[in-house]
Amino acid sequence: MSLIAREERLAELVSHLSEAFSMFSAEALRLGTLLERSGEPVSRECYDKLGKQCVAEVQAFEEYLHRKEEIFAYLKVESRQP
Repeated sequence: MSLIAREERLAELVSHLSEAFSMFSAEALRLGTLLERSGEPVSRECYDKLGKQCVAEVQAFEEYLHRKEEIFAYLKVESRQP
C-alpha cells in the first residue's frame, strides 16, 4: 500500500471517528436536556423518552468505540482500554 493510500485511509478512519463522536455528543446532549426537563413525578411518556434516549446514547458511544478500535487496528497500536 502506498504512503498516499495509507494517509487517505487513515484520514477516512479519523473522519468516521469524528462523525461517531459528534453523534455521541448530540445524543448525550439530548439525554441531558431530557433529564433537566424531567421533574417529579416522572410521567410514563417522559420515562419512555428517557429510556429511548439512553439507548440511543449508548449505541452512539459504541459506534465511537468501534471506530476508535478500527484506527488502533489500522495503526497496529494496542488500545488503552482495560
